[in-house]
Amino acid sequence: MNNKDKNPFSNLFKGVAPIIVVLIILFAIIAPPITIVPSGFVGVKLTLGKADMDELPPGMHFIIPYIQKVIKMSVRTQSYDLRGQKAIEALSKDGLTIRIELTVLYKIKPDKAAEIFVEYGLEYEDKIIKPVIRSAVRDVIAMLDSSQVYQERELIRKKIVERVSVELEKRYINLDEILLRDIKLPPKVVEAIEQKRRAFEEMQKMKFIVEKEKLEAERKRVEAKGIADANRIIAGSLTKEYLQWKFIENIKSYAEGDNNTVILLPYDTNLAPIINIPNIKQK
Repeated sequence: MNNKDKNPFSNLFKGVAPIIVVLIILFAIIAPPITIVPSGFVGVKLTLGKADMDELPPGMHFIIPYIQKVIKMSVRTQSYDLRGQKAIEALSKDGLTIRIELTVLYKIKPDKAAEIFVEYGLEYEDKIIKPVIRSAVRDVIAMLDSSQVYQERELIRKKIVERVSVELEKRYINLDEILLRDIKLPPKVVEAIEQKRRAFEEMQKMKFIVEKEKLEAERKRVEAKGIADANRIIAGSLTKEYLQWKFIENIKSYAEGDNNTVILLPYDTNLAPIINIPNIKQK
């Protein structure tokens, strides 16, 4: 009996070995023993469905196929829109329905990704962001009248940010910003507020005009008083002797002019006439 007959299993192994190699290669392709966590993500490793609370950083990691898998969770800034069908409706202090559209910018804490996955799963936006935002918006709007909601857009945004940041922090999420897209009030309310605003602006304009007129009247009164005071001072200094002297000086100046020949004074001045006869050269 030869060696081949003595070792039947060796012949069998030689025939099966290529098949085993192919199966191992296919197994590695279908269920690779390594996984790569890209930049901007962390990995949550599950072993038979149980989460490992130590997150995997970006890079290559070895796992046991079919027993372990890695859930990749983004730690970059993400946006969550509450617009259109998702817009929030809230009641103002005076009982009017206000419709608010906004966008939330946030990112999860890298070292808390496993906790988020365990407590909320991958649907954490709908389970955390949405209810927290809705609650904050409704609480803020409930404290304001519709006119304040219409005019105090930035105040509303800041109050919402304050409330949301605290609540998200408790749930391992950092709030970056809230973008207030739109605030919609009933059209009749908007028109009433606009009319009130225009009336207020018109009233302020009239007050300005009245104040301006008062100032102008005061200016004229002061100016008139100054003129009257000046006239009283001048009148007090105009004696009869001064006026006669001034009269004589003016007449004299006039008489000495080149265009005057004879000056006649009124008879009741008791003054002698001043006669200026120009020299006429004889030819």
